[in-house]
Amino acid sequence: MTADEARLKAEHFSRIRRLKRLLRILPRKSNVHTYPIIRVFAATARKTPFLWSFKVPEVVKALYAGCILTFLPLLGVQIPLAFGAAFLFRANLPIILGLQFLSTPFTVPFIYTAAYFIGDFLLSVFGSEAAIVEAGTIATEAGFLQKSAYWYAAISLGGLVIGYFSGFVSSLIYRVTAIRASRAMARMRKLQSKRAKTSSGSPSHIHKSS
Repeated sequence: MTADEARLKAEHFSRIRRLKRLLRILPRKSNVHTYPIIRVFAATARKTPFLWSFKVPEVVKALYAGCILTFLPLLGVQIPLAFGAAFLFRANLPIILGLQFLSTPFTVPFIYTAAYFIGDFLLSVFGSEAAIVEAGTIATEAGFLQKSAYWYAAISLGGLVIGYFSGFVSSLIYRVTAIRASRAMARMRKLQSKRAKTSSGSPSHIHKSS
C-alpha cells in the first residue's frame, strides 16, 4: 500500500467513525418504534428505503424540512409533523427527526425570541402589523388575543426565515462534504486500479505466466 493509499484509507475510516458517532444520537431503524404516535408506522418506515438513505437528495430535503420545523412555533407536534414530512418529501428520517431535538423547553425561549425579532422586523417593513391586529380585533376586543395573533405570526415568519437559512447552510456543508468524500473514494479506486495494473505487468508475474 502506497503512502497516498494509506492516507486516503485513513481519511475514509475517519469519516465512517464520525458518521457512526452521529448516528448513535439520531433516530434509527432499531428505535423508531419508541417514538410516540409514529410507533404505529414503525414497520412501514423500516421497509421504506428512502427514509434511511444518506444520499445527497434525501439528506438535503431532510435538512431543509427539519430546520424549518425546528424553528416554527410547533413545540409538541414536531415529531409527528417531521415524520409526515419525511414521507411527503421523500427525505431522510433520522436527520429530520433528530433536528427536532434542537428545540427543547430550554432552547425554545431563545429560538422563539430570535424568531420574533426577525419576524417583527419583516412585518413592520411590509406594514402587516396593523392588518394582523385588526383581524384580531374583529374576532375579539381582548387586547391579549390581538397581541397573541401578532406574536404568533411574527414568530412563525421569523422561524421560517431562520429555518430556511439554517437548511441552506447545513445542506451546503453536506454537499461539500459529500463531494470531498466522493473524490477521495475515486482517488483511492484509481490508485488501487493503477497498483493492480502495475502488479499484473511485473516481470515476476510474466515469468510465472510463461
